Amino acid sequence: MKIQELEAETLDIDESVSAAADSPAPAREGNRGKVVRAVCAVLAVAAVGAWALLFFAVRPDDSALAPDRQQAAVDAAADAAVAILTYKSDTVDADLAAADSLVTGTFGDYYRTFTRDVVAPAAKEKNISTTASVVGKAISEFSADRAVVVVFLNQATTTADVAQPAATTTTIRIEVERHGDAWLVSKFDPA
Repeated sequence: MKIQELEAETLDIDESVSAAADSPAPAREGNRGKVVRAVCAVLAVAAVGAWALLFFAVRPDDSALAPDRQQAAVDAAADAAVAILTYKSDTVDADLAAADSLVTGTFGDYYRTFTRDVVAPAAKEKNISTTASVVGKAISEFSADRAVVVVFLNQATTTADVAQPAATTTTIRIEVERHGDAWLVSKFDPA
């Protein structure tokens, strides 16, 4: 009988082990699942927050590359080129002063000195008048505050000695910088 009792006890132990394996996880296992879900939710919120920061605060201003802003820079460079290269002997001081408002930086300093010391005296003494007209213009580089523009010009120059206008063509590489709503010339190089 002892064998039968031993077998019965063994059966009872096997049933208890099976029942324990089939029973729901203890309360500690439930808490671990809640913690994992909470960590995943926090990570998801952090990821969405990082994306929003990058999208709205860090990304460059794409509106700076808008065609209307590029066109404004091109037009300002072309208008400035005409103003810089056009003057009449009898209004040279006023003509150069008007162009002076379109330049900036070290080029502006150079322009003011050169026109005061060389261009204005020569225009008055030799009765020099020159007109420039734009025949083509294109943007070469562009950012929100700086642009490089290539301007193609025809020029006609007259002097006291030569009444018939001398025609020339010129290509100018112009760098402009944005100051508020205005684009001002910071470099003016014949190409």
